[in-house]
Amino acid sequence: MTADHVLPALRPIEITPFRRPDGEVYFALRDPSHLAPQSIAVSAAGYFVLAHLDGRHSPADVQAAFRRHTGMELPEREVLQLVHALEEGLFVQGQRVREALEARRAAYQAAPVRDNRERYPDAADLRAEIQQILAAGVAAPVSDVRGLVAPHLDYARGAACYADAYATLAAVPPADRFVILGTNHAGQSRSVVATTKDFRTPLGDVATDRAFIQELQERLGQSLLGSEHDHWHEHSVELQVHILQLFMDGKPFEIVPVLCPDVCGSVDDSPAQDGGPHVRAFAGALRESLARSNRRTVVIASADLSHVGQRFGDPLPTTPEFLEQVARSDREFLSMLESRAEEGAIAKLRANGNETRICSSGCLLTLLLALPERPMRLLSYRQAVDMAAETHVTCAAAVIS
Repeated sequence: MTADHVLPALRPIEITPFRRPDGEVYFALRDPSHLAPQSIAVSAAGYFVLAHLDGRHSPADVQAAFRRHTGMELPEREVLQLVHALEEGLFVQGQRVREALEARRAAYQAAPVRDNRERYPDAADLRAEIQQILAAGVAAPVSDVRGLVAPHLDYARGAACYADAYATLAAVPPADRFVILGTNHAGQSRSVVATTKDFRTPLGDVATDRAFIQELQERLGQSLLGSEHDHWHEHSVELQVHILQLFMDGKPFEIVPVLCPDVCGSVDDSPAQDGGPHVRAFAGALRESLARSNRRTVVIASADLSHVGQRFGDPLPTTPEFLEQVARSDREFLSMLESRAEEGAIAKLRANGNETRICSSGCLLTLLLALPERPMRLLSYRQAVDMAAETHVTCAAAVIS
């Protein structure tokens, strides 16, 4: 690579500043898709280079920008060394990343089940934590549950909302199939993606309703499995599966695992690269399939709300006033969903650039479009606040009856 060659584009990664013991600020790079095998750290000068890795800048462009910004020189050799390290670490687009993605796809397709046991090594601790959640909720007075909103936060931070959602589900006649709409946080697809794999967890095996997925595909005239490997390390579905395993208390049930893309950043009915359907088409097919089915089915949106604080890119330290502002924004969004103004709620997120980074617009919109003209009721709202880490995530529990 020379000074005239265009540098590769940075992949979607998480960048977190930290201060070394000597006081110098560095930046930790982490791949949320877990394709990159390990995290790396870069200096402030390295962070400047990262900001220019968009597939359009050459090393000479980066050097010139650094000179204008700092008045100092950045040797070409240092730019190229950093980019080489990023290529080796799978943090930038290129042939190595394409090969790693293909290896992941092949490994997922070859696996007999989707197995997440290595991420939850202590089954007894997992069981105890979920049992505590299931014992703590307050049920809403509803006669039926067709849809549910529950968090996909870790159980400790999302406990109160998980508890209220599943307590309400426990108070109505049981279902034997659960369509779980997850959030595709770090996958490759921009369309809706299902998986036909059964789920193997520390609490046992759960069967996937492959016949229902096939029916949805036939109704759509499109495959839902083009990027099936996006389910490999996505946590939003499996967190509901763990709870359902204990919630159902040995009674048989099946799941329909689906990941939904964000619908705030772009028009979500344009063609997808992997040929899969977008949210509105999928929601319509799901609505029709549910209406024609004689099985009692509950649709669960595994959804978090706002992600704020300096950890997520907000420029200033968090204040109580800022968190109250976020709460007002969240509650306004939830109120629009409750009044079944879901299209307006999504339009508003798009208009303001999704300024509080609500991550689950896709699965929430899918849930509501698949269950039209049914009342939605907010059960609880929580903010998981960590001032020290400048990391704050909000969530809610809600029911569609």
